[in-house]
Amino acid sequence: MKTKTFFLTALAFCSYMNAQVGINTTTPTSTLDINGSVRVRNLSNTEQKIVTADSDGTFSLMSPEEIFSPKAILNTSTNGAEQRSTIYEGKCFQPTDNASSCTVSLNHYSSCAGFNTPVETKIVVGQNLNTANGQFSGVWSARYIDNKGFTNSSSIPNQPVPDYPRISYPNANISNYLASSSLAGQQCTADLVATINPTTGEIKLESVKRNMYAHLVYLLSVARSRTL
Repeated sequence: MKTKTFFLTALAFCSYMNAQVGINTTTPTSTLDINGSVRVRNLSNTEQKIVTADSDGTFSLMSPEEIFSPKAILNTSTNGAEQRSTIYEGKCFQPTDNASSCTVSLNHYSSCAGFNTPVETKIVVGQNLNTANGQFSGVWSARYIDNKGFTNSSSIPNQPVPDYPRISYPNANISNYLASSSLAGQQCTADLVATINPTTGEIKLESVKRNMYAHLVYLLSVARSRTL
């Protein structure tokens, strides 16, 4: 009898653990299915902060400034060996929408002389246009827009060659920054490499440092377009 009682109790407990609870609905489709508004009193605030969940699933409040603040990517090591670090990996464009695109904005600089003043870079990913007829080519690529700013408080821009870093674009998906110093006889370089998946519309943006100790990147924003 005790064995039977224990079995029935265990069965009831398992059923309870797997139950779906519905509020204002008789057909819940999730563990908790609420048909109506929800009020959580301990999350009330006068600043209209955003509700977030941590790794344990615990809800808390966070201001928009915290969520959208720059993300630091520290591509550093104790030697000058080539090293990659992911800056952004995720959604960029809608593959079925030719006019869809995204722009990734960031600031970055390095430990090498001539490249320790921050550079502002924007990576624009979109479809190429056919110069012969103005139609979309069906090929997605990355384009880089750079602004090297100013030298200290001077109004002289950091653009004239041979001012460093020297920026080159080996192909549509790579931007290279060449510094004026070297490590172990090798010139310092850092690449921003964009890998595009035309099927999913996702991109992977990486920092690739060579012959330097640190390439510091601050991801400012990822803006995805909408076709009006």
